[in-house]
Amino acid sequence: MQSPSRQLSSQPPMISDLLEQQKELTAVQRFSAFHESESVVRHSHHYQDLIPLSAPTAGEQYAFEVDLDLCSGCKACVSACHHLNGLQPAETWRQVGMLLGTHETLPILQHVTTACHHCLEPACLVGCPTEAYQKDPTTGVVRHLDDQCFGCQYCTMACPYEVPQYLEVRGIVRKCDMCHQRLAVGEAPACVQACPNQAIRITNVTKDDVERNVHKTSLLPGAPSSAITKPTTIFRSQRVNHADWRPADNGVLRPQHAHPALVLMLVLTQFSVGMATPALWGNVNGTSCLLTLCLSLAMAILGIAAATCHLGRPLYAFRGMLGWRHSWLSREAIAFAMFLPTTGLLACRSLFGIDISASYNEIATVANISLRHATLSSSTMQLLESAVPFVCGWIGVYCSARIYQFTQRALWRGHRTLLRFGLTSVLGVAAGALLDSVVQNGSTTVPVVGMATLLVVKLCYEAMQLLAVLTPDSPIYGSAQLMLHHLRYLTILRYGLGLTAIALLLLVAIRGLSEFGLWAVPILALISGLIFAGELVERTLYFKAVEPLRMPGGISA
Repeated sequence: MQSPSRQLSSQPPMISDLLEQQKELTAVQRFSAFHESESVVRHSHHYQDLIPLSAPTAGEQYAFEVDLDLCSGCKACVSACHHLNGLQPAETWRQVGMLLGTHETLPILQHVTTACHHCLEPACLVGCPTEAYQKDPTTGVVRHLDDQCFGCQYCTMACPYEVPQYLEVRGIVRKCDMCHQRLAVGEAPACVQACPNQAIRITNVTKDDVERNVHKTSLLPGAPSSAITKPTTIFRSQRVNHADWRPADNGVLRPQHAHPALVLMLVLTQFSVGMATPALWGNVNGTSCLLTLCLSLAMAILGIAAATCHLGRPLYAFRGMLGWRHSWLSREAIAFAMFLPTTGLLACRSLFGIDISASYNEIATVANISLRHATLSSSTMQLLESAVPFVCGWIGVYCSARIYQFTQRALWRGHRTLLRFGLTSVLGVAAGALLDSVVQNGSTTVPVVGMATLLVVKLCYEAMQLLAVLTPDSPIYGSAQLMLHHLRYLTILRYGLGLTAIALLLLVAIRGLSEFGLWAVPILALISGLIFAGELVERTLYFKAVEPLRMPGGISA
């Protein structure tokens, strides 16, 4: 038997060379081994005064501290963050904005470097439906778990500082994590290391101090109120005055993303819940319309399917219910997940004539349930099978409104969202009642007049928001300007569709549907299409005309 050395020497020269090369470490492996073997982090003397010497104690956490007077706007921090964290070409976790003001009668351009503020109550964490955010209990760093994210992008709306960024190539969101892995070994974050003026440092802040100060002001002039998420970043300056300074991009209006999948999902689910309501009520008193119920079910299915198209990783849509304790998005998902099967079961029972109460009683008998109230009467079962989808559906609509109210954006706050979504659902109720009347040969006057009235109310309500353009101090002044200028064609289309539908409804109410003969069904279909298309355009304006909360930006071209 030959020894290994003799076997190696007997190999062809090329194979021997390749085997020898495999024994050597690559340049990357050698550098990694060298770096890990050092007991002291290299170049630490350059930044050891810019990071805490000890971990935060109880009641403290890490925070960025920025000396604005030292920031020159060179963007070395942006470049270092990008390269040392291996970000994609268009991805940035740190940005540089600008403030405009005066100092001792001289004009000043003040650069502002900003990243994640690692808030005490981070909106990204609270709003996330998949539990993809974690706040470290020791350091206070808010981290994003890439493998848990399914790309709903809600955190990009919820964060008032526009910190999380959607990475389309991976279908997830990512954000600054304060280079926690470097801090853990006594190394400064990339931005701290790169700043030539030492304008950025990491410090320990007391949570109680942050709590006391958040209600006084915002981080910077033009920044959102600190009371929303309680950010911990400290900006220091001897020159910046909140009263006299303003962001360089102040007054710059840009239409936002339309989110077509969300537009379709919201309108379909709200119409579905509304249309199901007359059918569910009819199920209780024995006058249910199967066609209305099936149409409502189909719209709900299409709406939920459209919602999954919005996700960056739709195969993980099931994770959307994990955050039910704190996320309105999870609660919405649960509500509609219950509305869909309960409505479907009711439709199947109506279609196939199944007596659910009898089936339940048979199951109770087979299971040998001898409780006094184990059996249910037919009327009780009908009430339950109608009440469950009714409650779940309207809770889902309410949760949909709360999702956008939570972001604190002016156009989405309070009644501006709740009334829009609610009136769309009530329009669905009128449409369902009209369809029931047509199928059962009943009077159509009341539902037709009701639909026309609701449309008038909704259009007037939307027009009142456009009047904010006359009041520069209005919180939705910018949104009104967007709808009347940048998005004027969409606004014209929305009112054109709505007014045409109102005119046709009034014509039907005056003449009576029977007067149209064979044209009755096409006219009703046209009216329904106009209303539905109008709601789609209205919801598109809802997304595109909103002014997001953000940190001060740079000078726009």
